[in-house]
Amino acid sequence: MGKLVRTLSFWMLLVIFFGISVFGVAAAKKAVKLVVWGGVPAENGPGALVEHWNRTHPGIQVEYVRFVNDDSGNTKLDVALLSGEQIDAFFTYGVPYMVKRIEGGMVMDLSGLGADSFVRSNIGTDGIFRCNGKLYSVPTTKEPVYMMVNKAMFDKAGLKVPASWTFDEFRQICKKLTVTEGGKTRYGLFATPSVNPSVSTNLDLARIILGNNYWYKAEGKAANFDNAAHRLNAQFYYDLIFTDKSAFPYSEILSRKLQVYAQDLFLNQEAAMMPSAPWLLRYVKDTAKYPHEWVTSFAPMPVPDKKRKYYNPGALNNWILMNSKTRYKKETWQFMKYWATEGAAKYMLASGKIPTWKKVDSKMVTSGIFSGYEKLFDMDAFRRVVLDPHIRYTLDTVTVAAPEIMQILKEESDKTFLKEQSVEQLIQKVKSRSDEAIKSAK
Repeated sequence: MGKLVRTLSFWMLLVIFFGISVFGVAAAKKAVKLVVWGGVPAENGPGALVEHWNRTHPGIQVEYVRFVNDDSGNTKLDVALLSGEQIDAFFTYGVPYMVKRIEGGMVMDLSGLGADSFVRSNIGTDGIFRCNGKLYSVPTTKEPVYMMVNKAMFDKAGLKVPASWTFDEFRQICKKLTVTEGGKTRYGLFATPSVNPSVSTNLDLARIILGNNYWYKAEGKAANFDNAAHRLNAQFYYDLIFTDKSAFPYSEILSRKLQVYAQDLFLNQEAAMMPSAPWLLRYVKDTAKYPHEWVTSFAPMPVPDKKRKYYNPGALNNWILMNSKTRYKKETWQFMKYWATEGAAKYMLASGKIPTWKKVDSKMVTSGIFSGYEKLFDMDAFRRVVLDPHIRYTLDTVTVAAPEIMQILKEESDKTFLKEQSVEQLIQKVKSRSDEAIKSAK
């Protein structure tokens, strides 16, 4: 009897031991937690995306942290990355910021994880950014740039929304749309100066003309800001503000922080049109915050002439990257792939994010973005302009001193469009300072 008890006790201990071990393994798997930082508010898609992932992947739980995609928000992200705070994956919205983080050792080279094959199969090869030939990021969104138009203001001015227009035609229409009533001016245009190429509210005529790598010449050995297209671009914006008085004043853009909250001017009808990208459409649909019934239409960006094909200032964007310090490479890569494909298609369209995933077609895009809000938009114009299959996107492959050049552009543009210096001084200073930055980077 004693022997039997001892034998049973032995087996019970084994069962308990292995039970605890199995439970411990399961608990350990469930304990894997990823932290992902992004610039899109959680309520505009990322929250639902992460919630679905967590529900269907109990072994890999994700926390989404939102940062504001402006200078201070990007600084906050950089500080967190450099301090060693847990961030497994994060989004970057533009090549200069991406280059800065890659060169700063904050980003994992994805080549060893099969990223090249994944991107080729699911997204394609056009518009994919590589740094020194290596793949560090996956673009999750297509962001064509176009003019978002208040059709009611065009109608009131007796104007048709153009299917195409030249720079000169665009300037004349800006003037015709500018009206002062009761001491209050409604401007023809709201736009920001071309400082960061990834900002969709830029009026970037130089990009339209020159396309890829437009900051550089001689394959990055010198700055290209003495090119006539850059001078035209700066003078055009300057004249809209100070000569024609048809563009919203830059001083007010800065004081009201409209670089970040650009939609306020358009939806409060302080400006008739603005350069835009699909992500801003989510604000047009927010009739609780911006009550209106007038229709938003779409026009392509203006071009120098209608005889040839020019570039669209937009590009693939919303790049997701892996922190070089993550302890969970395999799990992070698994989540990154999900976001770039099924996650983006199912949860990000409502916020105006057009996925790069090949399986998303135009019907999915229009349904995902506009369902229930069709009356607020000129759907035919959207299909013609925004979903144009012949859009010629840009991709910068030369990035020498890009973060430094972006800062130089910001400093000198602020002086110019606050009327503290001339356009000629802007061009001279940006050219000479950028040449020095390139020389120092080499």
